[in-house]
Amino acid sequence: MDRETTRDQNIEENEMFDGENLNLPDIPLPETDNVLHSILNSLNQNIADFYTFVKFNNYLSEDHLNVELLKRSMGIHRDFTALFLHTKEELVFTYPEFIEKTERLLFKGVVGTDCIKYTHKVCRSISDYKIALHREGYLPDLRRQLPLVDI
Repeated sequence: MDRETTRDQNIEENEMFDGENLNLPDIPLPETDNVLHSILNSLNQNIADFYTFVKFNNYLSEDHLNVELLKRSMGIHRDFTALFLHTKEELVFTYPEFIEKTERLLFKGVVGTDCIKYTHKVCRSISDYKIALHREGYLPDLRRQLPLVDI
């Protein structure tokens, strides 16, 4: 047994570690903007993965495809739920019908719905939600601004 394994066992038995160096960095709490961007990055990655699996569905076995699509769909749902809960308070007065529709889709989904159709609905709602966030100033406009001097 190597030294690391022995040390880990000693920690579990004694519930304390009195070693020389823990190497634990001092991690600051994330700022709100960083949380929003990390949720969006994860959401965008999960959506891209989902559409990749849908695109290559002819090359994968049905069982493997169903498992992967379900994983991606759950990831999209989780990330969008986090985004929704993170920004709902601010958008509820501006877009009440849209927020209600989104809430119904996320939390009161129809049982037994087709995973792919449901995820497509969620992705459409995500697209609309991102537009609303851009419009209200929560997301920066990443389009390149052209200087008027050159025109």
